[in-house]
Amino acid sequence: MGRLHIASWLLASSLCVSAPAQEGDPTVPQETPDVRMPAGDAARGIPMPTGTFDQEVYRARRQRVMEQLDGDVAVVFGATSIGTHGAQDADFYYLTGLAQETGAALVLAPSEPVHKEFLFLRGIDPEQNRWNGERAILGRGIELGTGFARVYRMSRLGGVLALTGVHAEEFVFLGPIVGYDKPIPKALQVSKDASARLPGVSVRMDHRLLRRMRQLHDEAELDLMGQAIACTAAGLEAAMCNVRAGMSEFELKQVIERGFRDAGSRRNAFDSIVASGPNGAVLHYPDDGRLMQAGELVLCDVGAEIEHYASDVTRTFPVSGRFTPRQREVYEVVLRAQQAAIDATRAGVRLREDIHQAARHVIEQAGFTDDFFHGTSHFVGLEVHDAGLADEPLPAGTVITIEPGIYLADEALGIRIEDEVLITEDGCVVLTEAIPRSIDAIERLMARCNSHVSAPTGVSP
Repeated sequence: MGRLHIASWLLASSLCVSAPAQEGDPTVPQETPDVRMPAGDAARGIPMPTGTFDQEVYRARRQRVMEQLDGDVAVVFGATSIGTHGAQDADFYYLTGLAQETGAALVLAPSEPVHKEFLFLRGIDPEQNRWNGERAILGRGIELGTGFARVYRMSRLGGVLALTGVHAEEFVFLGPIVGYDKPIPKALQVSKDASARLPGVSVRMDHRLLRRMRQLHDEAELDLMGQAIACTAAGLEAAMCNVRAGMSEFELKQVIERGFRDAGSRRNAFDSIVASGPNGAVLHYPDDGRLMQAGELVLCDVGAEIEHYASDVTRTFPVSGRFTPRQREVYEVVLRAQQAAIDATRAGVRLREDIHQAARHVIEQAGFTDDFFHGTSHFVGLEVHDAGLADEPLPAGTVITIEPGIYLADEALGIRIEDEVLITEDGCVVLTEAIPRSIDAIERLMARCNSHVSAPTGVSP
């Protein structure tokens, strides 16, 4: 599919790029004759941004947050654990680029006279170093690697919050928002505890700040998302070319994910869903053991990831290479519903009121009112269900899915079609357009790959 190159003017009004740090700037760590930017083996144990974006990208994002904090203080925590299949807290990663550092925290304090951002890392355990790899001691090397001029251990977080809180009126809780039956988010609890020790200092909520920033994607982010989509396309097309009656859902899942890896993705954006026959009517089907049968459909809801940017695409296609008349009938309804939602998508519309209702209207008019029982769209970015403001008009630069479906459990039939679209001022761009989704396109691809497969009963060749 290739990389996506979106016109740079698309987000010109919303982007803010900091000027490069000047030599001698005390807020940015500087190289010295004896300590240079860590590289190669010298960087072992030093947390650093990796991949496409350099430190200036993350520093510019932090600066944009601080400009909106109005002199107050905010703390953002990294993930407690990551492991093999886990991921860094998306807000923390968005602001630091530190993908693997666990138990860390970021403090933003724009009212401080010199150093306005502070990074806190968990302590060193020499025994754990022998099990999990070396972690470096604090010093200029870590400052250069992380891009922070002030890096401390977590044991100093309380003291720094007290000192920065003196110069502020409020601690700002940036999210996440959770229900009353969930644990209080760590950032909220820490902010409350810190403010309780500073008379006159309170806590306010601004959960929209980071969500609004992360919802808008610049050209560099869109390029990474385009690469993830290209990997997803490779996996789905491999699935359409290799599916066979008698193959297990797990085997087809392996084909898809091998396609991701061969195309350059190192990990999935989420656990793949491969649901055949009656399992296609289960929205988040969790298993993969069923053997696929001739004449039925298989629903594949999958997504590759590139540098933590996700993709999310669903294709439903016939195991035998041709749709039956009933499958074709229902599939065409879902496809028309999706196209109606795509046609309704442009800057200024709302996710639920406009896009979802456009899809739902088509499905209801076709007589499947109660067979479409989920939302039509969600945001995509650093997470497959990414941060965004669903209750506000959508701005240009937002990437969402459009994924209507019809689920007929009594017919062992489930169909969902999901694509990613980039919202523009006068419409949208279907980023996943190259992945076959019409009946004719799917059948043509499968026929080229599987010319020896005969049509299921009731379908004329």
